[in-house]
Amino acid sequence: MINNNRKSYDAILVDLDGTLIDLDLNKFIPAYVDALAKRFTGRVDHVDFIRHLLQATSIMVKNRDPHKKNKVVFYEEFCSRIGYSFEEIEPVIDDFYRKDFPNLSCWGQELPFARSVVETAQKKNLPLILATNPLFPLAAVLHRLTWAGLNSDDFKLITTMDNMHYCKPNPDYYLEISQKIDCPPERCLMAGNDTLEDLIAAKVGMNTFLVEDFILHRAGIELVSNYRGSLEDLAAFIENIEL
Repeated sequence: MINNNRKSYDAILVDLDGTLIDLDLNKFIPAYVDALAKRFTGRVDHVDFIRHLLQATSIMVKNRDPHKKNKVVFYEEFCSRIGYSFEEIEPVIDDFYRKDFPNLSCWGQELPFARSVVETAQKKNLPLILATNPLFPLAAVLHRLTWAGLNSDDFKLITTMDNMHYCKPNPDYYLEISQKIDCPPERCLMAGNDTLEDLIAAKVGMNTFLVEDFILHRAGIELVSNYRGSLEDLAAFIENIEL
């Protein structure tokens, strides 16, 4: 871990999956997609549904329109592909997140120092932002927070497909957070385990902390961060931030 932690910050951004929770996305995402696809049995072919879902998600990730929230971009594309309106599928989607999504909790495990990170930030009176990639609705994020032993009250802002216009790794995602919390990027610290999606926050002037417990290192991406260490180290780092 880099020990030069005397810089002050006004906000801490922290990733969720692989950072505050032990969640293997390579196993969780296929299980999630399969479970959702089963909700549309008899309406959309299972394989076609998964293909349309992933392609619509890709369109959402690539979106650069500042006037369309992620949810709008996703459902415009997805609904046009499957031949149903959003109004027709919304009750199915809502029921899925209410009844089926919680069954995926087997893929998420609490991390011992996640609560320490939250409590240390609260003790320092530092706003904590859950900077999880906004691909999911709020309901899905809140479930995963529960699996992590955390809750929504721990965070000043939780990014979801409902309230954001960009996704990681678009640097504009971090600028939008900065604007929402009224804090300049250079006064923010972004902590996460993904060397592309989280460390790219540096492009807009944020300092970064690479959480090494479950590093997701993208091929061809240079691993550069201001600080690095375990989740336990992150809690200690926040403890030593100057106010």
